[in-house]
Amino acid sequence: MNLLILGSQGFIGSHLISYYLTRGYTITGCDLPEASPTGYVYHKVSVLSADFDTLFTGASFDVCINASGSGNVAYSITHPLSDFEANSLAVSKVLDVIRKYQPLCKYIHISSAAVYGNPKSLPIYEKDVCAPISPYGYHKWISEIICKEYHTLYNLQIAIVRPFSVYGEGQKKQLLWDICHKLQGSDEISLFGTGKESRDFIHVQDLARLIETIIQSGKFSCPIFNGASGNETTIKMIADIFSKYYNGVKNISFTSQVRTGDPINWRADISAALAINYSHSIALEDGICRYIKWFEGIGTGTD
Repeated sequence: MNLLILGSQGFIGSHLISYYLTRGYTITGCDLPEASPTGYVYHKVSVLSADFDTLFTGASFDVCINASGSGNVAYSITHPLSDFEANSLAVSKVLDVIRKYQPLCKYIHISSAAVYGNPKSLPIYEKDVCAPISPYGYHKWISEIICKEYHTLYNLQIAIVRPFSVYGEGQKKQLLWDICHKLQGSDEISLFGTGKESRDFIHVQDLARLIETIIQSGKFSCPIFNGASGNETTIKMIADIFSKYYNGVKNISFTSQVRTGDPINWRADISAALAINYSHSIALEDGICRYIKWFEGIGTGTD
């Protein structure tokens, strides 16, 4: 099976490539940075450029996985137009190229749990009302509507994944990266919020497994799948894991300051994913230990 992975040099995209190469798929990657790929074909091209059309006229793909776009909530607040171009407009471009040149190519869209905003109750179901609280969340929601447009009007085969808090080795932003960096320089650090805020964490390798399960299920009538573990974890619980496993005695406190665009509590219902035989394999504590080991390896040149 031939897979095209857009955003292949990003955190999620690079893990998708690593995972699917071990599974025997033929891989083509597409992104903006220079790269020296091993085991797959790579094209340095923007999905918004005219050259992107050439990609679909030069090779045939069974599935296109879109891991491209911007994933920075704070940036979306200060640069909403740029975020719209990356997370909404680019999706129109991708789907229209598929429509014109390879309408049988299945498309998996990686959206975001940010479309939910602050839910009224937990767990969060895919059928719940979307109420984004950031430009990023709105633009991901718009991208899903674009997917539904191309499925309904042009019969493209599409599936949508809404990842919750994705983490894993190689991630150089967000909560775990922030904690590691702060602990590297001090035994006493502070984090935003109260510690009672909660997230539903999924290791990036489990996200790759979920996407593969969707591919194997053949469900491409524009279904939506929550990408999560189904477990609610407070930020205080994350801090306690770091205090337990990070080198030395650490003290992590909270500022009680809330950042604009951050949701308060998240826990996903993953019944739709379970119904297609998905199961997550990496426990959160084990995943954080792996992350700490990777981070420590950066400093010693072993990454």
